[in-house]
Amino acid sequence: MLLSYGLFNDHADGRVVSKAELSEKLSSNAEFEEMIAEQRATVDTTYKQIMSFDPKVQAVFLENDIKNSLSSIKSNYQRKAYDQRYKTFLQVSQLYNDLFYNRRELKGNNSDIENLNKSLEDCKLSTRQLRATMGNQSR
Repeated sequence: MLLSYGLFNDHADGRVVSKAELSEKLSSNAEFEEMIAEQRATVDTTYKQIMSFDPKVQAVFLENDIKNSLSSIKSNYQRKAYDQRYKTFLQVSQLYNDLFYNRRELKGNNSDIENLNKSLEDCKLSTRQLRATMGNQSR
């Protein structure tokens, strides 16, 4: 009897929770856990795609795959936005979206740095050659 009182009594406002409400809550929790299990593969795959994405590769489908995966993750939240637990899907989607664009920007910046370093080396080589040529002409 004490166990059933503990299970069915909501101590916050003194209201008694019915078996139907408890059953609905347990069903809702099971549904949420199932959704997490289903989406874990999508989340993991999306992360791997983002980490291996190379903007130098001209393959629009790779970027579209990542964007579609992010939309798929976000849609889980949109289907049950009233349930705060599903907000984790929205947050994962936003986090990965930021990660994707930041990594793309970073790789672009690193590529620019490499190109500028090559140009600098070319300039230094040209300067040395010009100095050598000017030194030979003045003799």
